[in-house]
Amino acid sequence: MSLSSIYFILVRPQMGENIGSVARAIKNFDIKNLRIVKPRCNWPSQKAIATSVGAKDVLKSAKV
Repeated sequence: MSLSSIYFILVRPQMGENIGSVARAIKNFDIKNLRIVKPRCNWPSQKAIATSVGAKDVLKSAKV
């Protein structure tokens, strides 16, 4: 199984900072697929981008 076939799914994340932190964490493991289900915060979020630190590509490719 390659890492390109792994999708990380966040369900009802409450804050943009949570999404950004997850993006940064999954990028550390070379996972690039992020899906967001029913975010409770505004999306896209400047706070998520600020918290992602180097994982903006993961956020830009994330699908809601």
